[in-house]
This record gives sequence, structure tokens and C-alpha cells, in this order.
Amino acid sequence: MAFPIRKLLLVSLLSALGSAGALAAEQSHFEHFITRDGAALKDGDRLFRFAGIHAPELHRIEDDARGTCKADPRGWGQYFKCPTAEEQENWIKALVQTGAKAQRVYVLSVQQENDAACGRETHILSPETPDSMPRLNEAAMKVYDNMIAEADKQGLRLILPFIDHWWWWGGREQLAAFYHEKPEDFYRTDSKTFQAYLDVIRQVITRTNTITGRHYYDEKAIMAWETGNELEDTNADFLHQTSAWIRKWAPHQLVVDGTYKKVNDFALSDPNVDIISNHYYTNANNNHHGQVRKDLEAIGGKKVYLVGEFGLLDQKDLDAIMQSIVHTEVNGVQAAGGFIWGFRGHRHDGGFYWHKEYTGHYSYHLPGFPGEGKANQEMEVVNLVRTAAAQMAGLSKAPALPVPEAPRLRESDSPFAINWMGSPVGRYYDVERAAAPKGPWTRVGKDISDGKNEWDPSKMSLFRDDYRSLTLGQTYYYRVIAKNESGQSAPSNVIRLKHTQKNLPPVITLQDMLSTTVDKGVQLNAVWQDDNLPDQKVSVAWSHDGKNNVHFCDSNKEETRVWFSAPGDYALTFTADDGLLESSKTINVSVKPAVRPVPADYCRFGSGTLDVSKGTLTSTKSEKETLAIGEDGFLGPFAHDGDSVRWQVSAPWDGKFALHVKFNGKWGSKKNSVIVNGGTPVSIEFPQTDEKGQTIVVPVSLREGANTISFGKFASDWGYMFIKSIEVTAE
Repeated sequence: MAFPIRKLLLVSLLSALGSAGALAAEQSHFEHFITRDGAALKDGDRLFRFAGIHAPELHRIEDDARGTCKADPRGWGQYFKCPTAEEQENWIKALVQTGAKAQRVYVLSVQQENDAACGRETHILSPETPDSMPRLNEAAMKVYDNMIAEADKQGLRLILPFIDHWWWWGGREQLAAFYHEKPEDFYRTDSKTFQAYLDVIRQVITRTNTITGRHYYDEKAIMAWETGNELEDTNADFLHQTSAWIRKWAPHQLVVDGTYKKVNDFALSDPNVDIISNHYYTNANNNHHGQVRKDLEAIGGKKVYLVGEFGLLDQKDLDAIMQSIVHTEVNGVQAAGGFIWGFRGHRHDGGFYWHKEYTGHYSYHLPGFPGEGKANQEMEVVNLVRTAAAQMAGLSKAPALPVPEAPRLRESDSPFAINWMGSPVGRYYDVERAAAPKGPWTRVGKDISDGKNEWDPSKMSLFRDDYRSLTLGQTYYYRVIAKNESGQSAPSNVIRLKHTQKNLPPVITLQDMLSTTVDKGVQLNAVWQDDNLPDQKVSVAWSHDGKNNVHFCDSNKEETRVWFSAPGDYALTFTADDGLLESSKTINVSVKPAVRPVPADYCRFGSGTLDVSKGTLTSTKSEKETLAIGEDGFLGPFAHDGDSVRWQVSAPWDGKFALHVKFNGKWGSKKNSVIVNGGTPVSIEFPQTDEKGQTIVVPVSLREGANTISFGKFASDWGYMFIKSIEVTAE
């Protein structure tokens, strides 16, 4: 049939535009999608197995350094932010260069009511109209795009779960709230929540990656889609519809049943499910190496098996589980891989992100740091994971780390606050300085580590130059070199700094006058501030006017007690010395004769141990979890608002004391409070312990004479803690 000329031109134009659109997509760095061959994974015709440290935050960061958001009434709601493209590149390089071939990230976050107040971006936004579907947040999804693009570029396969069973990032509960349904409606396939869940899956899988130009279903870096994180109430209908829906939109990518704690028979018979996953944790009673064989036997070779998460154990136990993942074989079938929880990466402007678990374990940093990570067994954990990855690749040991690439030195306005984004596998750094842009260079910092845990960018810097070696008004140039056992990097970029900060003496704030009597003594409280020059060391000391009747409890502390063995007027001087300059201020103390017997000790005090049987109990009436003292002497569980125990403590003077609390956190890490003399609750973070418990020390202020100290479940407290005794002491 002959086409009219205009129609022919239109068809040609549309064809050209279509071809241009197709050509706009980048070529993947992977040759194949990962496929399933029975109970094994294949990359082309090669067996695909992997071991790694779970990296949950390649697309969204819990910023622990900022603490919890006060605007979030849940008490634990954190601040979040999106990683920069440089951070994502750095983290994925660190994973791949230490042996990772695959990685599972955390879920897509769902909007909740306090996100705006806490400045939190989420991936899934509420519907524009009550009965419509949720929307994807373009800003957050562009970060997700870059994660996938960078994984493709660096050679990392991704496992991407959709929705969380839990509420930390916003999960099924928050999705259900969009439609005024209950969290459990998520698993009910005739609910609005389930329909929204399916639509989110469709929107995500069919999204066009703004970096690569490819649809997500065409991204070879995406190894598998997971129905969700720890979806422990998964039922047959839910899984059948979900897995078929994922397969419809992503026919070349695999499907993981995101169930937790069990292997479901209906998952084994579902034709659209490729991978069965389990997570091993102590609270699930499965955190041991024998679980690998148990799950492989339950699966019976019908599907691929993956240990999606395990951890929060001693490195020997982690190694036993990881080696079981590597070597356990049931009828010729082995696990495809496993991930230890969990990893955090370099900050854009220096240091590392970090997270502390309720067990006291911190997130692991790559390539591992023998000093800063010692308490966290970081080197041992990183090495056991690298060994497992090598074994799965048919090697006897992990290959040497690559020589680190150059770090990225950040701009600064001070030679005493120099920071850089670390090299992906850099372990130590040397800092060099010059008086000209091209040198000659002098090393002014050697073997600096950026692996410190609990890094706080508002207070910390990786390097500060020596004030005494610099000339005021002079311009200097700096660069950084990364090192590990395989060699050293090329130098970083160069930054230019002019030294303009003149050292100033410390500034002291002190009361003008105090009064007391011979039988009492008095508390001294000096406050000082310094410009942290020439360094961050400041020595402090109290002195007196030469009279022998003055006695400091500790003259080298800004806060201490002083007592006098005779009446009179005394001048007490506080001095702060920064090493080059010092400041002093004097306080006058008027001491009158004793009005009661003189104590034997003005400085030390101990109340003795006050166990819970010596306190007054207030228990909320309840049929279960009633406050009671157990056979082990611990009082608990403080499950209800108002449950408390109260002690009377007589203090010998007004001042600061140490409250020693013997507690048992066998039910996990909790936040609870003490109240002194009916004042504001003092919140305490209690870590998880074994049943023997431990002691935590809390500073408190008491008044002379009778004081009331209460522990309990007060407003915003978590409860579920066990207390055995308290003791009050002073220096």
C-alpha cells in the first residue's frame, strides 16, 4: 500500500526518534543476566556464588552522628539523608575491591507523618488522591538510579527488596496507613494496601534509569528482586500473586521470597520463585552454623538458597556460619551465598558513617582497621568474609588488596581542619605540605587512619597541622597519599590554605564569690573555652593564696570540691594553659566557723549498695508482665507506664555524684530513665546484656540531706528492663 508523503515522513521521524531513544541507553558492563539452573545461580555458563558484608545503605543513610530526631515522637526515629554520587562510587568500589560479587541493599522507604519535620526523603510517597496509588519520589529514585548504574560499572550484582515488614524506614504499616488499613492488611491480597504494593513494584521495575537510559528490567546489575524484608507473615496467595507480578514485569531477573525464619512449602512449589532466603539472628533462635544444613534439607534442591543476613556475634561464630555457607552440601546442593550484617562507608567529607547495634556491635568499615576496629573485631570479620569469597571462587586464600587509588582532599579554610574522602581500600594516609603548588613536599602527617567509629563531622577532623611549625600569614599547599599493604596511591588533588588563625588564650568563666562553713566545704565549677590552638590539649589547675588551710579534692579538674580547716577569707585561682598562652581567674571564698560536727571525709562518699528490696515499688495493675523481683534479685520488666522503684539517699553535700545502676538488659537494648527529686527524667541508653547483667554509671546532682532517686517506665521510655540495685558515690 502506498503511503501519503506526509504520513511516510511522520513514520520515518517516529522511527528515527525511537532508534535515537534506543541508542541513548548505555551498554551494560555485564555480558549476562544472572540465571537460575535448578538450585544454583549461573553467570553465563559459570557458577555464581558470593560472600560479603551486607551494605544496606547504598541508597539511603541513617545519619547516626546526628542522633535521633526530636520531632519524631517514637523516640528512636533517626535523621536520614541520601548519599552523594561520590559516596556511592566509593562504597561500591570498596565492596568489589575486597572481593564482593553481589550485594543486598535495604528496602525502599515509605513516607510517614514525621518525615517532613525531620527532613527525611523517602522513596515511596503517599497518593495524590485517597484512592489512587502511591508515587515514587523522583529525588530519591535518582539516587537509586545511580546506585544501579555504579554497580553495573564496577561489577556488582544487586538484590533489591521492595517493602519492609518493619517500620524503621517506613514499611507495610506506613503503606497501609495511606488507605486507613491495618499493617496486617499488607498480606491480604484483596486489600488496597496489597494493590498499592503491586503498583509500587510495577512502577519501580518499569522505571527508566536516568543515568543509564535503561529500564530497570533491562539492568543486568539487578540480579534479583526480593518481595520484601523479613516478610514473616507471607502466605501462599500473597507470594503467588507477588512473584507472578514481578516475573511479568522483569522476565530476565530473579525473584527472592523475602520470608523470614522459615522455609515455606508453597514457596518451593511456586514456579516464579527462584531463591529462598533466610536471616540468622539470636532473637530468631537460628544464629548458628547448623541452620545452613537445616534450610538446605528443607529446600531439597528445589530452589536456590541464600543467607540474606546474619551477624551480631563473635567473629569465631560468624566464621563458623560463613564456612558452613561455603562448604555445606546436601545432595550436591550448596548455598549461593551469604551476607554478614552490616557495612557503612566513607563520608563525602571525611571519616566513615557508622551504626551501633543494640548488642554493642558497630558496623564494619572496609578494608578493615586494626586499631580503631579492634574492639569490633573488624579485621577478623573482614578477613573471614574475604576468605569465604575467595573460596567460592575456587581460591585457597583472598588475593591481595589492589593498590589504593588517590583520596579526594576537600576544601578547607583552616590548616587545623583538613579532611578527605578516603580511598575505597586505603588503610592509612600520609599528609604532605609545601610552600608552592608543585612542591617540594614535606610529610607532616604519617599513617593517619580515617576508620574511627562514632565519627562526628561537626567536631572532628582527620588532620590538623602543627601550629608551631606554621608562620602566620603564610600560604601553604596540602595533598594526601593513601596506603595499604599493597602499596601507595598517587597523590590526591592539592588544596591551598592561608594560615590566618592567631592563637588566643583560653577564656575562663568563674563565679566571683562563694561562702561556706568549715564543716561543709564547697563545690567549685570553672568553665573554659579555647580555640584549640596550638592543639586541643589544655591543662587546668586550681591554686590558692598560700594558706595551708585550703584542701582541694582534685586540683587538676575544673569541677571539684574544696574544704577549709579554718575560718577566713580565701582567694582560689583557676588557670587554663593551652601550651603557649594561659589565662587565670580568681574566686573569693568566705568561710565561717563550723555549725555542726566536722565530717571525717569532705571528698569521698558512698551510699553502699541499695538493692531493689530496699526501695519502694509502684506497680501498675496488670494480668501479665507485672513488676516483680525475680529469684535472681532483678526487678522487672517495667512493662507498663508508671511502673517504678524509688530509693531514699542521704547526701553529705550539694553537688555532683555518680549513680551506679546494676541492670540486666537480657531483652535487648532499651532507653529508660531515672528521676532525681521529682525533676526532669534523665534518659539512659541501656545496652543488651546477658542474664548476669552489668553496671552503668550515670552523673546526677544531689542536694545535701535527703534525696529521692526513682527508676521506672516514664514518658517516652521503652520499659522492659531489669534492675537489681543502685549505689551513689562521689570522688
